[in-house]
Amino acid sequence: MAEARRRAAANGLRAWWRRLLGKEDPDVARRRWLRESGRIIEGEVLEVSPTETGQGVLVRYRYEVANVEYESLDVVDAPGHRHWPGQRASIRYDRRRPSNSILG
Repeated sequence: MAEARRRAAANGLRAWWRRLLGKEDPDVARRRWLRESGRIIEGEVLEVSPTETGQGVLVRYRYEVANVEYESLDVVDAPGHRHWPGQRASIRYDRRRPSNSILG
């Protein structure tokens, strides 16, 4: 147990150092972590609209964790976009901070 905590602390320190040096965008790191380690839950797509730049679509969705409802936004690349309002979707979230999520 202590070894796992030491590894997690070392990984966190490495990630902090990379961000400090400017090698990795914090949002890219957050999304990567959620894709690799986030818990998966089912949510519902509420709204889909084009972004102002036209580089993708903005998807608004909601999900529930421990009887608390969350609502969030995610930008999805337009060519492969497959979301529509009312659709059930996989959501990946951080179990320590459930408001931190992406479409899975």
